[in-house]
Amino acid sequence: METTKFFSLDTNIRSKIMKHVLYHMPLVIYLFDIPQRRNIFTNEHYYKVVGYTADELNTLSEDCLYKIIKPEDFKSLKKFYKELINNPDKDFHVFINRCLCKNGSYKWFKNCITILERGQSGIPTIALGIAYDITAQVETKQKLFEQIYSIEKMSFTLSHELRHEHSKILSILNLSKDREILDIVDLQWLTNSIYTSSENIDKSIYSISQQLHLIKSEFITLNSIKL
Repeated sequence: METTKFFSLDTNIRSKIMKHVLYHMPLVIYLFDIPQRRNIFTNEHYYKVVGYTADELNTLSEDCLYKIIKPEDFKSLKKFYKELINNPDKDFHVFINRCLCKNGSYKWFKNCITILERGQSGIPTIALGIAYDITAQVETKQKLFEQIYSIEKMSFTLSHELRHEHSKILSILNLSKDREILDIVDLQWLTNSIYTSSENIDKSIYSISQQLHLIKSEFITLNSIKL
């Protein structure tokens, strides 16, 4: 199939494409002034995602990035700035961060950044960024890790309980072999002990079944999340 290069398309078609990309696709698109550390342009989708208006963000001053990015991400942000400046020949970068929303929550973004302009020394000055909201993916991954930990913890606890009851039953059975020291009271005690251990094993098995059912339900819920 023969394809047409973008700049060979009719001007009106190119304009429509750019309009749809900038304003209708669920992508955050922005131009970033690297020396000034501020956005020159941000499309409307970003404001929809975080809940702020353009005017509200403008009031946060030129250093607004440090006010909307989660403090734990400052270290990686500074490292990213150094990467931009110290790698003048590198045209593509990826940066993941969390941004503060107006409602107080944070959203995760994966930023794919390419250098648009460079200064005379070759150091990047303007970057074009496309950011994806990956909050659902990150939270799903975290919940999956929590479920894995829960399974491991449950497995350890229940296996210990079952081994304990199993050992008790073996000890009781070994004791019952010595018939010379057993009387009616001993037999009753042995019977009750075996019965109690059997009940504990049954409870552990039931607990395993209930917890596995809960984990299965949570996995189904996680799997239904649109990523």
